[in-house]
Formats: sequence, structure tokens, C-alpha cells
Amino acid sequence: MSFKRIAILGGGGLMGQGMALACLQRSEADVTIISRREETVSEGLSMIEGGPFGLKRAVERGKLEPDAMEEAKARLSGTTDYAKGLEGADLVFETIPEVVDLKQEALAQAEAHAAKDAVFATNTSSIVISELAARLENPGRLVGTHWFYPANVMPLIEVGKSELADEGNVERVVAFLSAIGKKPVVVKDSPGFFMTRFINNYLAEAIRLVELGIAGPAEVDEMCKTGLGWPMGVFELLDDAAAFDSFYHAQEYLHETCGERYAVPPLARKVFKAGYKGNPKLKPGSRGGWYDFLSVERPAKEKKK
Repeated sequence: MSFKRIAILGGGGLMGQGMALACLQRSEADVTIISRREETVSEGLSMIEGGPFGLKRAVERGKLEPDAMEEAKARLSGTTDYAKGLEGADLVFETIPEVVDLKQEALAQAEAHAAKDAVFATNTSSIVISELAARLENPGRLVGTHWFYPANVMPLIEVGKSELADEGNVERVVAFLSAIGKKPVVVKDSPGFFMTRFINNYLAEAIRLVELGIAGPAEVDEMCKTGLGWPMGVFELLDDAAAFDSFYHAQEYLHETCGERYAVPPLARKVFKAGYKGNPKLKPGSRGGWYDFLSVERPAKEKKK
């Protein structure tokens, strides 16, 4: 059974934009992005159409026909009204900040307004799925879907399956993700699952080594790219993918649930509490990123050949 109407809670943000693009380009479903602020909805719609990963860019690269772009745009909408945006939705993706209460509230709204047989998929990177389902009348509707940035490009999606999840709902979500060209991998419900525990450990260690003065952020980024073949360095990722928020909240949750090995590095706490949460263009209200806080000149990006 395919999904006909998809709602994305928090869809105006970077992850939501990519999720919307993936659904628009590889399915025939109507897609509605929902965010609390009108500015966020407007920015999200604009980026989905004309951003660096958007529909227009796909046409320019020959990945999408102009007629297909217009057809996809006709299936896209955005709103700040949860009731309106969720009405009739049979698949709801939730992608708001990694804060338990906020996610639970959003999911409760989904249960109140979406279709009675709708499936809910939370884009948590760290929080236990069964905990997020605690306020749902039917916790079996909730599946974990941990997407990676940029969401319309990266194929991997970590599917968290709780003990409470309905097997049929898990299968429907996995089938849909496969149909839109993703590679879903089902994992056991656990704090951080696999990928966040793995990724956050190396991010935290890089921050600790900068804190100790062993290397600066520019040197760390250069070594990660040149030595390991990563497309972005650690601090580029935290700054340019608006990932510091997600890392910070996830690390706090992992520390609380899994112990001292996941403690937030003191330097990370200092940077976060000072309001430096990444590129202000991607993270409204941020004072800047790691390079700004540490007053380190950022190397110029190499031009692609």
C-alpha cells in the first residue's frame, strides 16, 4: 500500500526540506511541510524549489524534467496550522529538535488530526522510540526513521523498531523508503541506535582534542577530509549542516541514558551556551559557528574541478 498524503512536522528546516524533496521526486504523494513559524514555512518552500539541493537544481543537472518539477511543485504545500496540515495525512514524518517533550507534543498532534490509520515516523537520532510513543493512544503507530543530511541525497535511513511497534507499520515504512530510493536498515530500539552512538563518539573526541590544543578545527577538518576521505570535516559538519544542535541534544540524552562515556565535552557546552550553533543562515538566531567562536580563520573552500 503506497501513501497518498505525507505531512512533515518541522518540515521547514534543513532535514524536513530534504525529506520533502525525496518524497516529491520519487513518489506521487502530496507533501505538506508544517512548522510553527510562517518564516520557516516560507523559507522551507523556497529552498525545496530553488535551494542547492532543490527541484530547480535537479532540473539544471538533468536529474529531473521541467514538467516533472512543475508536477512536484503542484503536490507541495506548507502551513503553520497543524490541524490543516495533518488532515488526511496517512504518513507523518516528525523532524523537530531532539527534545522529548517537543517531539511527544508534535506526535500527539499527529494522532489528533491525521488519518485514523496513519503511520508516524520520528526522525530522532537518539531518543528511544517507545519513550516518544508514551503519549500516543496507539504506540504501535510509531516507527523510528533516522535520516542523514542532505536527506534527499543520502541513501541510508536507520529504522528504529520498538517493542511496541506494529510489525505491519514497520513493513509499510520500510517498503516506502525503499520505493523512493533509500536504503532502510532496521535496528533495535535503543538510545542513539547505532549511527548516533558511533558518530557522536568521534565528534566528541575531535572536540576534546581541539580543547587540549593538539590540533585546531581547520587542521582536524583537513585531516578528516584528506586522510579519511570524508566530504566534510568535523567542524564543517557542525557549522554548515546545522548539526551542532542535534549533536548537543543527542549527547545530553546519551549521557543521561548510557553513562559517562557520552558526556558533553566542556568546550562544546561552552560554545553551545554562548549561542554559537552554526551558520546563522541555516540556524536562525545563532551567533556563528565553531570557527567564529574560536576566532580561527576558516580555510577557503577548494573549487570543484
